[in-house]
Amino acid sequence: MNKRMLSTLTMCATLILSGCAPHHHDNDKEVKVSLPREFNPKQLDAQGFDAPMPVYSAVYQSLVKYGKNGKIEPGLATSWDASNDGKDYIFHLKHDVKFNDGSQFDASAVKFSIERAKATDTTDPMETLDKLQSVTVKDKYTIEIKLKEPSNQVLPELTQIRPLRIMSPHAVKDEKTTGKFEKAIGTGPFKVAESTNETVTFKPNTYYRNGHPLDYNLTFQSIEDSDSRHLAIESNSIDITGGALGQMTPQQVKESQRSENLKVHKYPSTETQFMGFNPQHKVLQDKKMREAISKAIDTNELSSNKKLKGLFQSGVQYVNSDNQHNHRYAPKESEKLIKELGYKKNSNGYFEKDGKVLSLKLALQTDEFPEWKTKAVIMQQALKNIGIKLDINVLDAQTYYETLTVRKDFDLIYYRTYTNALMPYNFLNARFKQADQQPGAFADDAKLTSMIKEFSSIINMNQRQQEFDRLSNYIDSQYLVVPISYPDETFVTSPKIKHFQFSGQTDAPINFDKLKVSNHD
Repeated sequence: MNKRMLSTLTMCATLILSGCAPHHHDNDKEVKVSLPREFNPKQLDAQGFDAPMPVYSAVYQSLVKYGKNGKIEPGLATSWDASNDGKDYIFHLKHDVKFNDGSQFDASAVKFSIERAKATDTTDPMETLDKLQSVTVKDKYTIEIKLKEPSNQVLPELTQIRPLRIMSPHAVKDEKTTGKFEKAIGTGPFKVAESTNETVTFKPNTYYRNGHPLDYNLTFQSIEDSDSRHLAIESNSIDITGGALGQMTPQQVKESQRSENLKVHKYPSTETQFMGFNPQHKVLQDKKMREAISKAIDTNELSSNKKLKGLFQSGVQYVNSDNQHNHRYAPKESEKLIKELGYKKNSNGYFEKDGKVLSLKLALQTDEFPEWKTKAVIMQQALKNIGIKLDINVLDAQTYYETLTVRKDFDLIYYRTYTNALMPYNFLNARFKQADQQPGAFADDAKLTSMIKEFSSIINMNQRQQEFDRLSNYIDSQYLVVPISYPDETFVTSPKIKHFQFSGQTDAPINFDKLKVSNHD
């Protein structure tokens, strides 16, 4: 048994035992939620990227929200006006809203948060930040955002978990936009109370909803592997798991469904899980090789419940039958394409060229995505059948993300699209576009980069749809990805949870306002 598993099982046992002891919280109701990795509340900066995404919405709120069917709805802003050229946005803010330290929410806090996000972001910024010209306080409850160039992404980006949620200037040293983060101060339903190495506890924000706070405490519990999460929910030592809170395998979900005490909740998702190719790998730079690998894989074996087509699920904005096509399984064509590239099969049935076997490494992680290993084994056999050797490299979550974004020493890698209003533009911009003459994570294509850049500046909806059709079909024609799953949003809750409602936003899945909690299991 490895060290991490032993540590996690010990933690689960502790939780089970502690569940029998009396609680001494000010509020008897407590909800324990799993997370697939640890975090430090000292890193819960609204403009930062260091904490797990489901945590941010417990403390911080957004100007606008991602609503049903992708509709943008009021958040801290009650209404807004946008200029016809897509360069000027005016937001009218709620009155009588306070931060969890009792200070007033107003336009100056919005200006601080957006300018802080611009000043501190060291990654490839969002469109709103990249094109930002100015943020102006028109009056106490009116804020204007001006852009240097047109963008159709301002409202979608403002719905997101980070880095544009609103934080009090009191949260940082000297209230400066570049000041050191000191304390999580937002207008959301909770505030940080206490933490250990594996848990962070939040208490209700007494100023929430104009002095009508929620009636339960919240604890995030780090449980890194799905087996331990399953054990914890089965024993009622946690109350909510699943989705971005820590995915479970299909078998674990079935076991939870058979339990008399647990409830399983399923909702549609906008996420796709896929296999991407390293654009810097010499062999994979050839479109014929990518096509051969794609056609060697029967995606019906990877997804028994949903027909896999292109990179995006049908619930994603702009996606339709004109831009998402059925995946083609044609292993004989795969072998023909590889032979055309000068490869011949050896006595072991593998293709080789210049004395080197055609061998590839597939990187993945199972902390957040426990089902990926099973899919990788299926894919390994499919590629072996046509003469490609595939080595599976299972990494811990941190090493996995470093492999994707820093070291880039993978051949093939499993990944997932972003979700909700970040789709499809922000995902394509972040992972497929060239930047500073460097390739994207999954493409090194000047034509594709040009199309992605063009898309974000198109204000007319009909023209935007046409451009997305062209862009999506181009990705398909270049065999840049192989879809491996169109997952649902699946959650499991304990008997303590009397009502659970998915927020509609994958990265902040719990609708805290609608959650109904009993005092006892």
